[in-house]
Amino acid sequence: MNRSINLTEQLVQQCKHGNERARLALFQQFVRPMYNVAFRMLGNQYDAEDVVQDSFVKVFRKINSLNDTKAFASWLKQIVVNEAISHIRKQKKMKFAPETVDVIPDVEEPDTDIELPMEQIMKAVMELPHGARVVFTLRAIEGYRFNEIARISGQTENNCKVQYHRAKKLLNSKLKSMLYA
Repeated sequence: MNRSINLTEQLVQQCKHGNERARLALFQQFVRPMYNVAFRMLGNQYDAEDVVQDSFVKVFRKINSLNDTKAFASWLKQIVVNEAISHIRKQKKMKFAPETVDVIPDVEEPDTDIELPMEQIMKAVMELPHGARVVFTLRAIEGYRFNEIARISGQTENNCKVQYHRAKKLLNSKLKSMLYA
């Protein structure tokens, strides 16, 4: 058994019994990866910090409802994603395409032999329009399926696909211009 998984499960059990040190240990273990998820979705340090803080408050308030301690990490990540989507909705920043498109346009795939520093790639992702960035982050980086993204964002699955393909097209264009600049 993996030691970190076993430790996480033990910490979750201790949290269920009100152990504050266990809460702090879980927070320290997961705060950075959860901040990264929130930041990629929101594109703003302060909003990401707020979402992560709100998420951990919610997690520790509802930790007794978690039946499978092995699923803590995915449960936490889902809460962070949901909180980020809620935050976006509250600020009315999420701008999805209102039209419904039946056919996904062909997108030229980026060259696979091009190498750019990760900082430049993430900068290009952060420059995407907000709605496209959220869908792209959830699909390409976090690995969600389109039906899950649609459920989380309150959009149709087809609109999520359109946003994703638009994001890929914009990224392809931005990364090419960075490469040749």
